[in-house]
Amino acid sequence: MPESAVLEYSVLEQAAEWFAVLGAPDARAADHAAWQRWLDASAAHREAWRRVEQLHAQLHALPGAPARTALMAGPRRRRTIKALLLLLCAGGGAASLAWRPAELRNYVAARNAEHRTGVGAIATLPLPDRTRGWLNTDSAADVAYDDSQRLIILRRGEILLHSGADAHAPARPLVVEANGQRLRALGTRFSVRMTEQGTRLAVYQGAVEIGTQTVVPAGSQVDIVDGHPGPLVVSSEEASAWSRHLLIATQMRLDEFLRELGRYRHGHLGCDPALAELRVVGSYPLDDTERALTMLQAALPVQVRHTLSWWVTVVPR
Repeated sequence: MPESAVLEYSVLEQAAEWFAVLGAPDARAADHAAWQRWLDASAAHREAWRRVEQLHAQLHALPGAPARTALMAGPRRRRTIKALLLLLCAGGGAASLAWRPAELRNYVAARNAEHRTGVGAIATLPLPDRTRGWLNTDSAADVAYDDSQRLIILRRGEILLHSGADAHAPARPLVVEANGQRLRALGTRFSVRMTEQGTRLAVYQGAVEIGTQTVVPAGSQVDIVDGHPGPLVVSSEEASAWSRHLLIATQMRLDEFLRELGRYRHGHLGCDPALAELRVVGSYPLDDTERALTMLQAALPVQVRHTLSWWVTVVPR
């Protein structure tokens, strides 16, 4: 594979995960053997590993850089290594520390946010009015209410809000800020999710105004990339079932289902490419992903293979 080749994000993710695991103090011989099998499996794996090793070396050559400081942080070292290496791989190398300051600011802001959830955790967001809020897995937000507005800043992940009347006089607008984009609730129930591409807004009741130009009505979803809303597509209340610790699938592709379920657990969760288009139907628990996988195995002609406790692949039965 040539140096200029663009690697799939999932392959970079696997390489970064392996690098973090092998660098941990509790790495075992079985981990090294499993990594070697992964490395030998394809040229793409070897190129991803080369890039991760190269970036690690470049990080250590940047004394005092924020990324290096975070890289050596204590108890969350494995997650931090993986997150930073993925960020830099996607951004073109250690030079992107200068080119992509917004990502580093977001990373630091999320780690220091007032409200945070870990991977697999879902929590209510305490708000000083009648609005109800929920934070999804691996999410972070700050609440900044004042005399002129009710502002919630989403730093990472996903938030679900059911807006309530404001007792303040005059009534203040309820605004969610994500990736620099301001979303104003117009008496509504909606979710905002930060994605790799930008921000995803889904409106279930009422409407939400994007900036001062676009109003998204109930039953619609839109992706906002570089500040520009894309076309409206249909949204479904089922997508907000995560607030009830459920993943509801209605003819969902298996690869998409596993990507969603994977957000609620550590490690790698994927499937054999031959199974990607299988359709999943049903309600699956997000607070017990192993039970969800057992249910999946009972519903489809698939087998859940645990190469390691944190490396799981769905393969043909």
